Amino acid sequence: MAGDSHNQRLKPQPTELIDRNKSLEFQFDGRRVNAHQGDTVASALHAAGVAILSRGFKYHRPRGFLCGAGRCPNCLVNVDGVPNVRACTQQVRQAMNVRHQNAWPSLNLDFLSVLDRLQWLMPVGFYYKAFHRPKFLWGLAQRVIRRVGGLGSVDIDADPVTTYRHRYHHSDVAVVGGGPAGLAAALGAAEQGVGVTLIDDQPELGGHLLFNSKDFSGLPDLADGSGPEVASKLIQRVIESANIEVISGATVFAQYQDNLLTILHGDELVKVRAKSVVLATGTYEVPLQFQNNDLPGIMLTTAAQRLIHLYGVKPGNTVVVATVNDQAYQAALDLLNAGVEVAAVVDVRPTYSHGLEAATTLISRGVPLLTGHAITHATGKKRVRAVVVASVSPRSPDSPARRITCNLVCMAGGFQPANALLQHAGGSLDYDEKSGEGIPHDLPNGVYVAGEVTGVHDLATALLQGRLAGLEAARLVSGPGSNQEEIGRVRQRLNGLETEPGIIPSSPVSAPPVEAPTESRGKKNFVCFCEDVTVKDISQAIEEGFEDIQMLKRYSTATMGPCQGKMCLKALVGLCAQQTGRTIGDTGGTTARPPVQPVPLAALAGPSHMPVKRTPLDQNHRDLGASMVDLGPWQRAHSYGSPQEECLAVRQRVGIIDVTTLGKLEVTGRDAGALLDKVYTHHFSNLRVGRIRYGLLCSDNGTIMDDGTVTKLAEDRYFVTTTTGNVDLIEEWFNWWQAGTGSCAHVTNVTSAYAAVNVAGPRARDTLTKLTDVDLSAQSFRYMRSAQGAVAGVPAILLRIGFVGETGWEIHVPAEYGQHVWETIMEAGREFGIAPFGLEAQRILRLEKMHVIVGQDTDAASNPLDSGMDWVVRFDKEDFIGREGLKLASEQGPRNKLVGFIMQNWHVPEDGVPVVSGGKPIGKVTSARFSPTMNKGFGLAWVPAELAQDGTQISVLVNGVPQPAQVALQPFYDPEGELLRQ
Repeated sequence: MAGDSHNQRLKPQPTELIDRNKSLEFQFDGRRVNAHQGDTVASALHAAGVAILSRGFKYHRPRGFLCGAGRCPNCLVNVDGVPNVRACTQQVRQAMNVRHQNAWPSLNLDFLSVLDRLQWLMPVGFYYKAFHRPKFLWGLAQRVIRRVGGLGSVDIDADPVTTYRHRYHHSDVAVVGGGPAGLAAALGAAEQGVGVTLIDDQPELGGHLLFNSKDFSGLPDLADGSGPEVASKLIQRVIESANIEVISGATVFAQYQDNLLTILHGDELVKVRAKSVVLATGTYEVPLQFQNNDLPGIMLTTAAQRLIHLYGVKPGNTVVVATVNDQAYQAALDLLNAGVEVAAVVDVRPTYSHGLEAATTLISRGVPLLTGHAITHATGKKRVRAVVVASVSPRSPDSPARRITCNLVCMAGGFQPANALLQHAGGSLDYDEKSGEGIPHDLPNGVYVAGEVTGVHDLATALLQGRLAGLEAARLVSGPGSNQEEIGRVRQRLNGLETEPGIIPSSPVSAPPVEAPTESRGKKNFVCFCEDVTVKDISQAIEEGFEDIQMLKRYSTATMGPCQGKMCLKALVGLCAQQTGRTIGDTGGTTARPPVQPVPLAALAGPSHMPVKRTPLDQNHRDLGASMVDLGPWQRAHSYGSPQEECLAVRQRVGIIDVTTLGKLEVTGRDAGALLDKVYTHHFSNLRVGRIRYGLLCSDNGTIMDDGTVTKLAEDRYFVTTTTGNVDLIEEWFNWWQAGTGSCAHVTNVTSAYAAVNVAGPRARDTLTKLTDVDLSAQSFRYMRSAQGAVAGVPAILLRIGFVGETGWEIHVPAEYGQHVWETIMEAGREFGIAPFGLEAQRILRLEKMHVIVGQDTDAASNPLDSGMDWVVRFDKEDFIGREGLKLASEQGPRNKLVGFIMQNWHVPEDGVPVVSGGKPIGKVTSARFSPTMNKGFGLAWVPAELAQDGTQISVLVNGVPQPAQVALQPFYDPEGELLRQ
């Protein structure tokens, strides 16, 4: 493990986030590391002198602290078994166990680092070009590449460390970004009385102001002060505002249609729906390109400032600061004040901005400022030891290169706006030559931008932009006439400020990569730290014809790693433009897609449990001692003791079952019948009022989707039942085929509006006659008829149907009266020996009638013709969904058929066991039970069509042994249906 042996803690800093009075200890690769409360894993390791945090993806080169803000891949570690955790944002917990990734056997000695010397074997896109002949070679190479590639690995045997929850939140205005512009936007909107949600991905609000020690003056509505002082005043105002809710330490990783933001906040995934959104997401500082620019000890200037000001850690002993802009001069001054020797500031520009106070101070303290120079390469193995600096000025092309000894290099390669969320929302960007950045061009309705994401790097301008964006976002919520005067005043101040010279930097903040001297050729100059893509790789890909930026990205894999282009997109586009002779604007950029930051799959999946639905009769079942079972989202009574006895109660006396979970839809309107004709295989427009018809739904190809009953309550009103788990799908299916037709049909899901029970058995009529004035006689209330009337004094829909094979009625009542109706029926049936029966008894009873359960006895390939339901398919209809598929199936004939079977001995097979012949499976049992009526095992099974004959002998596997059974094509109980019609 490379690093300095002494502690790198500085004296306490006024802006640090750590609490030095609270000490913590954790392990890194078995080594004990001390930390303070508030430290990140990376800051604590850096303070302990640990330079190497990880190894590179492809070449396994040592990598160290780079960005300090969770934007790069260098700090990915395994924390307590969780892979790919960003050490620079993960706060230390007592006794946490941190381990390295992508190195074996250790970070200090990684055997796979030999790949760094084999780069000639792995040019860009090598996996597209090699291992194709002989054919078997790719199979071998693929396994090796998959084993060697990648970063962290998932322990599939480990228990989940974190259980994620989902939360939904609504806000008038959502502000993304807690820097100065975001704070100003939140305050501006909140002053107008609207609700504001302020989201920031850092542990503390303030953005770059927290580690910017520069003194600011002339700020709008704020006193002069340093960056932390300005931040403190803004934060205090936010805290005091009753209209602002702050969610810090939270990553907004996507923005979807209609201002839906998805946020990862600890163990919560929060979905925020806002009426308007302000994006004040700032910028990412990016690295420079030079040979060996990935060595540990080479980091961004903002990373060094974070270490100093937020964590009280000295980044190194001797530093070279390399820059393309003015920002790095303040960073150099901060390093100098922290006790770091500044060997030189190397600026690629001919000169820094006139009147730059930090530069003047550095000169006065003896720091060499090398303008018109750039680093060509760095030296060192496990940490940077020196850099070579050369002139890039055309006035001195032959100026000798110089070597500067250092153990720290701070890079300021310019800024890349954090505009991915804006692109998610549909916004577009234009490249601005002045700032060297892509700035927002067209904004979607309800989306506003402010701050550095707009290409502005002046605090006063950012504050005014933020306030203006907040006011406009609030106006969208409150109405066009609100705060118009204040908006005009702020806009006037902003226009005046932006016309002053020097406010927006006039020099570019990026520059083309510097050509290295001849002696350094062959070393690696990295563009993409995630995927180990070099400048040479990009050049080679372009030479091979991948000149389009989108194709170049895919071929080279640059920007496709964990950072998603945050560190490398600017350089990639610049190189592509430079080598193809185009402007950066013409070159364009890559497409930003969600998520902006990697998100655990567990967070997207959410809680492992499903929401539980209970029927209005749930407590009644529990009071009767029912064992409950999950059926889709519902809990249902499985049995009340003995399913066999419950079956006999229904067959011999009377039983009652809760069927509230059935899906229930009302289809109304003058064209309701036509819609049902379209989606069902049977006729329904010609159904008479008060009649019921069995309905079967098929998909486009004729396979079974769902079944149920359709009852015509009035000329323009149908009551439809579906299977328990499919009602939402069927509702969508109806609406899908209704949409755009212009017909008058309306589909309403009334599942939760009704409680329902089925009362069945020889004494069912006797029981219900005591509770209703509806004539239940066989002559007046025939099978497959319906009526509306009162049951137990409650308005009800009565359906005479026979799923369990006995005289019975399905009764639907308002859900609020479900318990009353159940209890009243139980009391009325007491003299007839009424008994509740559960799901298991119902399945035995329906199986005796050979009634099919869709999804149990059918699958995604089953059609009605093979399933014994051809009687419900009406080819005489002009059209219905699935007609052509069924017509083709009819012409081809069945390969397999669903049949009943009865065991020839005492064995009872399990659901799903095979039907066998000659020791080979030829079919499958879909449902099987023991029948208390027949005292035998029986069921339904799919068998080859040639065996689907009454009385055919088949063999069913029971406990691994074939057992004899006989095919039955008629229902096992009451085959003629006489009992249903009594």
